[in-house]
Amino acid sequence: MSRVTSTQIRPEADRYPMVLEVTPRYSDLDPSRRVGREALIRWFEDARVTTEHRAFPERTFGNRPAGTGQLLASIGVDVLAPLRIADDYRVGMALNRVGGSSFSYSYGVFTGDELVATGDSTSVWVEGGRPAPLPQEMRAALESLALPAATPTERREFDDSRLVRENYPFRYDVRTRFGDLDTNRHVNNVALAGWYLDGLAELHTDVLGYPVGGPLDGLSPSVLRVDYRNQVQYPGIYQLRVGVVELDDTEVRYACGLFDGHRCIGLADAAGAVRASDAEGRDVDLRAAFEPFRMRG
Repeated sequence: MSRVTSTQIRPEADRYPMVLEVTPRYSDLDPSRRVGREALIRWFEDARVTTEHRAFPERTFGNRPAGTGQLLASIGVDVLAPLRIADDYRVGMALNRVGGSSFSYSYGVFTGDELVATGDSTSVWVEGGRPAPLPQEMRAALESLALPAATPTERREFDDSRLVRENYPFRYDVRTRFGDLDTNRHVNNVALAGWYLDGLAELHTDVLGYPVGGPLDGLSPSVLRVDYRNQVQYPGIYQLRVGVVELDDTEVRYACGLFDGHRCIGLADAAGAVRASDAEGRDVDLRAAFEPFRMRG
């Protein structure tokens, strides 16, 4: 059972105004038997929704005025160490920036005395489908969640080339499922993050020759950041595109785009290892295999 608590945990975790205690589920594990990136993004969502429902319940789902609400604009996760199911975790969350219509959080995931992952997110308050000034009571409640001296989440700017579908060499088609929808009746942010992870896994599987059981352990990205540009609807079929941006002896950086026809509705960046071990423990170097997937434009 997950719950929010303000108990003393350890000096680093105790800096966060709110802490979510999490016991991983079997379904949180990926094929490497570790907690997956998608599960971490879900933990961030659980912390965010629970905290906001307590801080300003009249502005959360089910209670807020019709046509208003906060929409997630971006989410990021950086895995620092393996997360195993045998451990219990604490997800610290704190405000690091509040603007005119948007606000951002920082996250830290702890097990025992170890910080194993970090993250950040930005949400935007909307009225009538457009960004609007934050209600005063929300602003006051958010400021009570501030982490002193926190580094503000910066808005990312993208080159226009990232909005061109054909600049991404690798294509992966996705059909929305009814189960992907949230209370806003659009595809949930966690499901969308999973689409980008699926697209990267499909690329890895493609360059490896489609091994049974999917790509090698160790190729999952350690860093993922998703920017949600437009709502994704049900029903629908979308194109997820992937390209390699940087490639060296140890790391590969990816650019991803989600497209409705030629219109870009989402962007993501990821980074991970370029080498992994196969079932016999042999080193597999994918640098040459990734070269044809360099970004164009």
